Amino acid sequence: MQDRFLIVSKTKKGIDYIHKVIVNFPRTEVVLKNKLISSYYDLLELIYKANIYKDINCMKDVLVKIRMIQYFVKVSLDKKIISFRKYEIIGNNLLEINKMVNAWIVYEKNK
Repeated sequence: MQDRFLIVSKTKKGIDYIHKVIVNFPRTEVVLKNKLISSYYDLLELIYKANIYKDINCMKDVLVKIRMIQYFVKVSLDKKIISFRKYEIIGNNLLEINKMVNAWIVYEKNK
């Protein structure tokens, strides 16, 4: 199913990629693995919520969730669970989503 909402499609793309990445997480890092994937799904949920309510606070919650995912990915890199290349790919995806949400907030404020 193709989404018309670009932020949602970028987030789903990120979820698909993170599923491929977390396959190689060691068993000792199950908490980090679970927090990472659940945060991505929470991000998608918050984006849908922000789109329905058009609420700037919901959009700011999206930005907070992005920061948390970035933190989990950085921890994964620091622990050498993921490569720098995977870190960059995930980071670029989150950066694009972050820019879109910031532009969305500006648009909603100026409405």
